[in-house]
Amino acid sequence: QRFVLLMLMLVRFNDEARAVPHFTTGLIGRDNAIARHGIHGLYWLFSVGVSGAWLVRGINTIYLKQPRNQSPFQGVMYDYLRLEGPCAVPAANSSPKAS
Repeated sequence: QRFVLLMLMLVRFNDEARAVPHFTTGLIGRDNAIARHGIHGLYWLFSVGVSGAWLVRGINTIYLKQPRNQSPFQGVMYDYLRLEGPCAVPAANSSPKAS
């Protein structure tokens, strides 16, 4: 029997109980990569625009949730998560120091 399983990933920043996730993938999958231990799975790349209002000074937490848990083969596999921000801009009144 061939299992074709769809998953859904919900992403929340700093509020695991937030009613509406900050981002959702929609239904994705159908490649059965978890059943094959990650071999020959489809590669999905998601870029999420993160509002500064979602972040706090200090430690931030990104919550990933996969609510479709009808089988052990429905899940999320990822290589890494990367959070990037713009480069810091020096204040207008600062000038480079002479060496």
